Amino acid sequence: MSPALARARRTLLAGCVLLLAPACRDLDRFDTGESGAYCGSIIDGAFTRRGFEQGLELRLTLDIDALQRAPGTLSSNDRETGPCAPQALFEAAPLRITPELFADPLSLLEFGSTRDHNFLAWVESSCQGSALAVVSLMHTGDAEVRLLRSGTPLGPDTPGDFGVFQLRRTDCEF
Repeated sequence: MSPALARARRTLLAGCVLLLAPACRDLDRFDTGESGAYCGSIIDGAFTRRGFEQGLELRLTLDIDALQRAPGTLSSNDRETGPCAPQALFEAAPLRITPELFADPLSLLEFGSTRDHNFLAWVESSCQGSALAVVSLMHTGDAEVRLLRSGTPLGPDTPGDFGVFQLRRTDCEF
């Protein structure tokens, strides 16, 4: 390769790196630290709330450094009135990761251009078994959580539960 061609190639590579640098996203800003959290309610709609109580709120903590091991916890505000009373549906329930997922194309899950990062985790409720949590870290600095639970064993026509929660960074406690 001629020196001129090698220089042109290095210049092109450097230009590509500079163009792509703004597309890289720093996820550290989503870390909630020792006492912070993202909190918010379920979206109340036929499509966004099947099997979850109206007005249900979630509290999400995130440890960005442990995103691929133990990314955080989930709590809910329904200790008094929820299906698990006198416990909340989620009580600082750890988000559990399936490590093999990071070697699978599913780990590259992208849906919508308003998200910086998405990840999948399992979370155990106090009385209703496991749910799949799809966590989206939004460009705005907010977070979304989608919870999916399998249907009851009553038959194939029994739909599973689905809830979408919009969460903002606040000082909430449940």
